[in-house]
Order: sequence, then structure tokens, then C-alpha cells
Amino acid sequence: MKLFHKIFLCFVLLFGIAFQTAGFLLVNYAYGNAIEQEKKYAFQEFQQNKYILQSILYLEPELLGNGAGSLPNMAGRFTVPVALFSDDGVCIFSNTGMQPDFFVFNGEDDDQIAFRIFREGEESDIFVYGCIEQGDRKVSLVTETDISSVVDAQKSMIAYFQNIYIAILCISSPVIFLLTKVLTGSIKKVGKAAGRIAKGNYSERIGIEGKDEISELASDFNQMAQQIEEKVAELSDVARQKEDFAANFAHELKTPLTSVIGYADMLYCRELPKEEVKSAAEYILSEGMRLESLSLKLMDLFVLDKQDFLLERMSVKEMFENLVQGIDPVCRKHGAALHMEIEDSMIEVDYDLFKTMILNLVDNAVKADCRDVWVNGTQGRNIYQIRISDNGKGIPPKELGRITEAFYMVDKSRSRKQHGAGLGMALVSKIVRIHRAEMEIESDGKMGTAISIGFPLYEGGVDEENI
Repeated sequence: MKLFHKIFLCFVLLFGIAFQTAGFLLVNYAYGNAIEQEKKYAFQEFQQNKYILQSILYLEPELLGNGAGSLPNMAGRFTVPVALFSDDGVCIFSNTGMQPDFFVFNGEDDDQIAFRIFREGEESDIFVYGCIEQGDRKVSLVTETDISSVVDAQKSMIAYFQNIYIAILCISSPVIFLLTKVLTGSIKKVGKAAGRIAKGNYSERIGIEGKDEISELASDFNQMAQQIEEKVAELSDVARQKEDFAANFAHELKTPLTSVIGYADMLYCRELPKEEVKSAAEYILSEGMRLESLSLKLMDLFVLDKQDFLLERMSVKEMFENLVQGIDPVCRKHGAALHMEIEDSMIEVDYDLFKTMILNLVDNAVKADCRDVWVNGTQGRNIYQIRISDNGKGIPPKELGRITEAFYMVDKSRSRKQHGAGLGMALVSKIVRIHRAEMEIESDGKMGTAISIGFPLYEGGVDEENI
């Protein structure tokens, strides 16, 4: 059964039960009040006829002693039908609609009056009875008051209420139907949107306004859809990167291997002049060195993905004092001047990874045909920033978002001549993430590139013992 049908039936059932219960209580309350009023009236009739009987017995004390045959003329003296019983329970006189044996007395006292309601067919009566003493004689008086009108009124009220109930139920059912449809309409929107998302439409959103629970559900659903869309986009991007990685890796292997195999075959099969042999061997050596660089960097990338590193607190100044021995020869080899200015501070690093990162960044800078390389380290309030900049060819702004992808090269011909494979910045990016740092790359594509890496600053700041 659908939620719509469940809500509709529950509303109708609850409404029906509530209306019937309220009507039952109302009719019973009205009937109870009417009966109480009739009891008061019957009591008044009893008292009035009691006074009449006492007056008769006072004026005619011998009346009861003459037997039942002298009493029939008394019927016209009372305002309602009455019955008289002797103290031993024998009926002396009765003009009520009930048989004398209906009345059973339990020895009521003079000041005790009892009520009894009797229904037979379409008639309903209240009988009031009590004891009356006259001299040494004691009789019981029973008065009969017709309450058929009250019972008929109750039946009419019940029938009238049932008609109202049916009419209201017929009117309210369409209203409940519409309200249920409105209530479940928003849920249907969520369900339909979920179905469209399940079919691949991840940009689907629900436009429900308000502050109720359905609106909150729609808002949460939209957030979930946003997260799903972002995750799917991320997974698609990862899949694309893996495909590009595989294609580029195959291409990077195929090109040098084809050349190596071709030159080796030429050396093996043909007699060549010494200069051509040397040229072929030089090309084989160059391509072999590029393959070696490719394999080493690929190994580094795989190791970074699978290994946990313990970061240690180290002095930045001391690390660069050791690193300058590796940075300076790289700069001199490419004819670039090194300018280094480092403020001391304590950061948490893995020294070998940190060294690999700096050497890759400097190597990229000098390969960009620059004349100067600047390495600066400055301490801020919450971070320590290392900035490596050059005045080389620069990187086109549209390429900045992709240079950390594996095998991506801005200038492929220049990179291959320098034994590059487009893995340096991918390696740097992984090392930056391992150190919980943030990297920012700036370049206008015309003159130079600047790469800034912000390391979370250790709470101790500068180690005062080393200053």
C-alpha cells in the first residue's frame, strides 16, 4: 500500500473515530442532563402527590381501613398515575401501567426515596417510591412519570447526528484527499528526483520552499545530490587521469624504446662510420637515461601512495644549509644564479621527501631557461612559507591547473630533450599533501614562475636554543 493511501485511510479513520466518540459523549451528556431534569420533575410530582395522599388520609383516616374497594375513586385526586402498597407489600391501589408485582421494596425508611427507570416497547417511565406514615398505619406510595419524550428525543438526536456524520464524512473525504495529496506531493517530488538521479542526472535538485520537515528533507536531499555530483565528478576525473596516465605511460615508453631498438638494430646489422656509431650510441644513452628517470620517479610515486611517513620537527635553516650542496650544482649546470634567503623556524617534515621536493622545484626552474633562481623562506603567524621563483619562460595561465598531473608537460619537446617525463610536479604535489601543506603556483606565462608552499607552523616557532 502506498504512503498516500495509508495517510488518507488513517485520516479518515481517525476523523471517523473522533467524530463518533465526540457525538456519543455529547448525546449521552445531553440525555443524562435530560434524565436528571426528569428525575427532579418526577420527585416534585412524588412530593406533590405525597402531600395529596397525606391530606386525604388526614381528612379520611378510615379510608385505608375500608379495604381496596373504597379506593378506586381516589385516582382522580392524583396528578399522575400512582400505586399504594401496605407495609406488608400488598397492593392497595394502582392505576399505573405496571403490574403490582413489578415493585419490590427493600424496607425503605420514611426519609428515603428511590427511583427506577423502566422501558417497555416504545414507552419509558420513571417510578419514584417512598414510605408514608399516617397514625399507626404505614403505606408506600409509587408515582409514575412518563419520560418517553426524552428517550424519543435521544433517539432523534442519535439519528440526526448519524445523518450529520455521514454528510460531514462525504464532504470531508475529498478535503482529506486533497490535503493528503498536497502533503505527499512534496515527498513524491523527492522520490521522482531520486529516481532521476539514479538514472544518472546528478544535477537534479528539488525546489521546495518553507520551514517544515519536508522542506528540511528537500534541503538535505539537495545537499546529498550536490555531494553525489561532486563525488561522481571527482571519480570521473580520477578515472580520466588514470586513463591519461596509462596512455601517457605507454607513449613515454614506446617512443624511446622504438628509437633505441631502431638504432641498436642499425648498429647490429650495418657497418657504420665511427661518427654515426657515436651519434647512435649517444642517442641510445640519452633515451636510456630518460627511461631510467621515468622508472625512478614512477617508483617514488608508488612508494608515496603506499607508505606512512613520520614527520619530525626540524630547523628550516639547517635543512637548507645541507640542501644548498645539491641545489647549487644544478643551478651552475644550467647557468643560473642561486639567491637564497631563509628565516629560521621549526617545521615538521620528512627530510628525504623535503629534499626531493626542493630539488624537483629547483630543477624545473632551471630547465625553464632562467638566469636566476630565488629560494626564500619566511615565517608568518601560523605558517612557514617557502617560495621558489625564477625568471624563465613561465607557464601559460590555462595550463596551471594541470601541471601536477602525471606525465603532463607544458613543453613536451624541451622536456624530453632534458630527460623529463612530466612526473616532477606530480611528485611534489604528493609530498606537499603528506606534509599537510598548501601549494600555490603563480605565472603569467611570459616571465617566470613562482611556487609557494605553506607549512603549518609548529607551536614552538623558532627554536631559541639554535639562535
